[in-house]
Amino acid sequence: MKSKRTLVYIFFAITIIIDVLIIVESCYSGTKSGSQSKGVTQAIIDFITLIDPTNCVKDNPETAHAVIRKLIGHFLFFGVSGLFNGLSFCFIDGAIENKKKDILAVGLGFGFSIAAISEFIQLLIPGRAGMFVDVLIDFAGFLLFYLIVFFIFFGQYHHKKKIKEAK
Repeated sequence: MKSKRTLVYIFFAITIIIDVLIIVESCYSGTKSGSQSKGVTQAIIDFITLIDPTNCVKDNPETAHAVIRKLIGHFLFFGVSGLFNGLSFCFIDGAIENKKKDILAVGLGFGFSIAAISEFIQLLIPGRAGMFVDVLIDFAGFLLFYLIVFFIFFGQYHHKKKIKEAK
């Protein structure tokens, strides 16, 4: 029991750190944000080119930048938030057994709120544009990883329940 509680605290702390990073990143100017994502894009293009020198990614750096920015900066960053958010809720004693709907509602509401807040902040920052489509991409990443965690724990709970009933 104590180790489960410790895991909840650890996962929740990681969730807070990731979400603070998301908010901080949304406060960067368009110039700083763009240079960061271009650096990541260039590193990925260099890596792909190292593996496959004939790839077409290096010929389309702007397209690669747009895709990588949405995939990593939005979808995966929020996916990691959803992963640790889901772990935080699912490790709470009795949560899966008794509060499935609450876990889903609170977690998904939290994920959508962070996505909306981070995009709203970008409306106020020079050179940035908060966009509803980005809220959807952010939330899709959060939702996918959150639901994966939820259904893994939900499946484990039902599997253990069937084993107990069979005995």
